[in-house]
Amino acid sequence: ENRSHISERLDGDWPEGPFLWLHGASLGECRMLLSLAGFLQQDLPDCPKILITTQKPEVVHFLKNSGKEIEAALAPADTPSSLAKFISKVKPIGLILGENELWPGYLSAMRRLSLKPSVAIVSGRFHRALPFLDYSSVGFAAMQTGADSNRIQSAFDGTCPAKAFIGGDWKLLSWAKSGKEVAAPENPSVDTAFLSMHFAEWASLSRMILSSIKHQESVVLVPRRLEEVETFRKALLEQELIVTEWPLVQKGAVALVTKFGLVPEILKMSRSAVVGGSFSLTLGVHDFWEPLQNGVATCVGPYSRGQRETVCTLVREGVLTQLQTTAGFADRNKADIRMVQSFLERERLKITESYQQLVEFLKDLLKAQG
Repeated sequence: ENRSHISERLDGDWPEGPFLWLHGASLGECRMLLSLAGFLQQDLPDCPKILITTQKPEVVHFLKNSGKEIEAALAPADTPSSLAKFISKVKPIGLILGENELWPGYLSAMRRLSLKPSVAIVSGRFHRALPFLDYSSVGFAAMQTGADSNRIQSAFDGTCPAKAFIGGDWKLLSWAKSGKEVAAPENPSVDTAFLSMHFAEWASLSRMILSSIKHQESVVLVPRRLEEVETFRKALLEQELIVTEWPLVQKGAVALVTKFGLVPEILKMSRSAVVGGSFSLTLGVHDFWEPLQNGVATCVGPYSRGQRETVCTLVREGVLTQLQTTAGFADRNKADIRMVQSFLERERLKITESYQQLVEFLKDLLKAQG
């Protein structure tokens, strides 16, 4: 109950609608949806109120303190009674799903609410789903890669009105819409930032940190989960390392980050980044786009669960470095900034075009609902 807030998921503390409902699993997806919400409020005439739901209680706190004009809440449990309470209170006009949150109850609830397909998948990732899943409520599917698009189109099997297409990874949406060029940070004070690291990756992480400290680098460590901060601190001290707390950064020391939402300011000061979730077979690689769009030389570990095709493409294009082992970490290759700039400009075009198609889809949906 303390960790997952089960009663809140079952019975809800949801705001009074109607809302345009956006849903994402955790921090990365919800930061993307928060960005999307802001653009929709600018570009969608008579944009409804927006509610973002998530599976993570700590992300609700982040969203509520974002300063954006949205509501945030824990997602309802995918049960008939919980969804009935949620629908009755929130009155969703449409549902935008971030990445791969294809909950059967969510899709069927939206199908019952509207004659016109009212579910959009954005920045979609798809490998497989329950064989009996009904996709008839999906009217828009912008997928990250061609492989994702082909797989979900096959799953639709002619029963879904949407035509899946490649729309890129919308974690880049804010950058894509900004028109900014990729540029390396000026005078970075952080040599290596370890981003979204799990303690399950400690064996590899400790070797990389020790290598960095041996070369008198300044290091920043961003834990993926706040509840693991003190575990990381204890492990670092057991290695007899100097541990400070962000924003205090110094050569030969590790600055530990103890709050959510600080990665953007860290990247503005970083020379290179290592992305977590990629040093354990059972985890999924986290957001490597954010350091790339900030011009920071970026690498991931040997595992890229959930993003295997994209990581392979980025490595092949010379945009991303992948470490198969932490041996020789100090001598790792770093991408040419010009390769990164060229690749991301192509991504910008895919993302902005697919975003505009979403706006047109929502215009038609709102018009149909009167």
